[in-house]
Amino acid sequence: MKKKIAVISSGNGGQSMAAYFAYLGYSVALYVREPERAMMFTTNRFTISGEVDAEVDIDLISYDMGECIEGAYLIMVTSPAQYHPIVARTMAPHLEDGQAIILNPGRTFGTLAFAAVLTDFGCTADVMLGETDTFAFTCRCPDLGKPEIYKIKDNLRVAAHDTSYGETLLGILRGLFGMVSLAESILYTGFSNIGMIFHPMPILMNITRVEAKENFKFYMEGISPLVAGMLEKMDAERVAVARAYGIFVPTAREWLVDSYGSRGDTLYEQIQNTHAYKTVLAPVDIDTRYIFEDILTGCVPTSCAGQAAGIKTEVLDTLINWASILYSRDFRAEGRNEKLIDFQSFLNEAAVG
Repeated sequence: MKKKIAVISSGNGGQSMAAYFAYLGYSVALYVREPERAMMFTTNRFTISGEVDAEVDIDLISYDMGECIEGAYLIMVTSPAQYHPIVARTMAPHLEDGQAIILNPGRTFGTLAFAAVLTDFGCTADVMLGETDTFAFTCRCPDLGKPEIYKIKDNLRVAAHDTSYGETLLGILRGLFGMVSLAESILYTGFSNIGMIFHPMPILMNITRVEAKENFKFYMEGISPLVAGMLEKMDAERVAVARAYGIFVPTAREWLVDSYGSRGDTLYEQIQNTHAYKTVLAPVDIDTRYIFEDILTGCVPTSCAGQAAGIKTEVLDTLINWASILYSRDFRAEGRNEKLIDFQSFLNEAAVG
């Protein structure tokens, strides 16, 4: 009997992972949040292209969370991180002892937010919760059921919410991805959040093009030398905040080498030399996860962590404030802030360490 994996969310990443796991020979259940979305899948046969070319069958596509995760040894959460609380609340009553839940990725302090909601909604199952530092693929799904995997990244790190489960989660993921390694803690995976560097600033600096639904290449055309220079300044703040907590994470430039083998004399040149980014198009709606996910679950917690540690984050703070004005909402108040995360406890642990 084939082992079952549940994939939670049917966006680009969810469809790509579901098809990839089916290609590897697993029984796959794909969770779709809305009944209307589930009805859009007129067939369970997916065509996967790019790094893998195959036609595969997804065993179950359903908006019933209980049905999707029942009997799954592994639950891969691929929804945008701002929806983690909704996913956790829906999942809480259906979880079983021994199941592994991986947030792909957790963004910053993802498992903390997820675990808190599971507890609040009465989950008593002994589950193994973890998160990755990035998504395993660079992928898109231009048509329903036709995911394209441009690149399986060269490195992927996983951390367990409860460190005693770290080796077990590593073993589970290594059965799927050969490039995965164990991160020292969720602080490492959290502060390794590169999405918060590469996504929101280019959107804000190309906002009129996005609003006009212009068809342009996000990385190749949306990140100019000037924009890349801003990203480097913001990235330096991220790295400095991590160091204040005793965590040494790679810079964005080091990450590009590590994940894609991309080289160049500047961040701009490295991005231009990243083959997997060549055809990735920009969003055509300003209400994009590149803003809502990456600011709420990346920029905000990193800024708050910096404030708690006395590290200045001028560029990050400016980005958060700028987005709040443009979108007429308080991103800092809505995000993973000091009301949700006890930053001081992490600082105390770093001081003892």
